[in-house]
Amino acid sequence: MGIGPLIRQIEADTGLSPSALGLLITMPVIAFGAVSPLAAPLARRFGLERVLMVSLWLLVLGVVLRSLPGTAWLFAGAGLLGAGIALGNVLVPAIIRRDFPGRIGTMTSVFVTTLAGVAAVGAGLAVPLAGALGWRLALAVWAVPAALAGLWWLIMPRRSGTVPASALPPAPARAPVLMWRSPLAWQVSVFMGLQSLAFYVLVAWLPSLLQDAGLSAATAGTYAFFYQVACLSGSLLAPLVAARARTQSWHAVAASVLSLAGFVGLAGPAPSLIWILLGGLGSGASLALSLAFFSLRTHNPLQTASLSGMAQSVGYSLAALGPVGFGLLHDASGGWRVPLVVLWVLVGLQCWAGALAGRARTV
Repeated sequence: MGIGPLIRQIEADTGLSPSALGLLITMPVIAFGAVSPLAAPLARRFGLERVLMVSLWLLVLGVVLRSLPGTAWLFAGAGLLGAGIALGNVLVPAIIRRDFPGRIGTMTSVFVTTLAGVAAVGAGLAVPLAGALGWRLALAVWAVPAALAGLWWLIMPRRSGTVPASALPPAPARAPVLMWRSPLAWQVSVFMGLQSLAFYVLVAWLPSLLQDAGLSAATAGTYAFFYQVACLSGSLLAPLVAARARTQSWHAVAASVLSLAGFVGLAGPAPSLIWILLGGLGSGASLALSLAFFSLRTHNPLQTASLSGMAQSVGYSLAALGPVGFGLLHDASGGWRVPLVVLWVLVGLQCWAGALAGRARTV
């Protein structure tokens, strides 16, 4: 959280190359791909609530480690916090499917909007906090809200009347295999992966791209903040509208087209805020739709957790290539035009996958 606007400061302090910085930003995404398949089996064995509580404390530990002196801690902490986020991202849709089956759209909107809102605050505060505290402490402060959430999660199950975590049914022996053989599950996974790839590329490199276009670091950070705000708006509206429809294909196509318009606009000589806002709306709506698909395309919480684990494993493994590949293409071409053109093609493929994943079918 907050890495993107601080890339230049981290580069100056650590001497890391652009491709190495891309790998640093991608470490959480790599952890998403590696850990996501473990979330559903762990939840079946230990319970949803317990695994979610562990995920919060992994997040706290990762944020703290990432802020310690030394580049090794940077990478280790980024990977650990990614593991914590991965567990939560997989299991929260299963809780929504279990406890709010009649309000999937509303609760998915709340979930994704919270993610986007915190990311927007992180992007907006990153540069001012780094100016006052230094970039390491500016990253470390985010351990505080994560720790508060962990403490609240310790208390919350005892006070609530929710269905116990053990309510997840045991998995049939062939269920994971059948999920990986489902064309619909792959369509959801590809849509998830391509929208995640585009999102993480922009979160990682937008401030640098804008600074190379002539904007100051503070202005680039502000634009990154507005991008996150636009993501928040898209993520708020998309599930509320899409969940009421029988099919979500047109919603996924429209979100992808908005993302594409934003990325095309960034190739201009002076990127305008309007393109950033359009791209943010599309990215936020695409993320919300991909998470809503986990519940809308399944019959029960077990299927939701399994599809969520598969889609996020495949999706984030694909997304992990984004920031690193974008940085390598920038290094090889000496500019941003070539990597942006490649991104246009990938968002076009996202549009196709979303049209298939949005059809009124279930796994």
